[in-house]
Amino acid sequence: ELVMASFSCVFCFSDPRTDPWPLVYSSLPVTLFFAFYFFVVALGPCLMHKRQPLKLKGLLITYNLTMVTLSSYMFYEVRRLDCLLPGKHLRSV
Repeated sequence: ELVMASFSCVFCFSDPRTDPWPLVYSSLPVTLFFAFYFFVVALGPCLMHKRQPLKLKGLLITYNLTMVTLSSYMFYEVRRLDCLLPGKHLRSV
C-alpha cells in the first residue's frame, strides 16, 4: 500500500506537459529497457566467449577524428557568434 501511495504521489506531481514524451508517462518502457540491458550484460559474455573480437580500429579512428573535428567547429562557431553579440559575452559569465 505504501508503494502504491508513493507511486501515485509521483504521478500527481508530474508536469502534464511531459505526458506525450517517450519514456516519461509510464514506467513500463524504462523497465523494459533496463531488462534488455541487464539481459545483454548478463548473457552477452556467455554467448560471445568463443567468438573472435571485431576489428574496429579503423572505424574508431575515423569516428574519433570526426568527433574532434565537429567539436572544434562547434566551439569555433559559438566563440564567433559570441563576439558578434554586443554585451552578451561568454567571458562575462
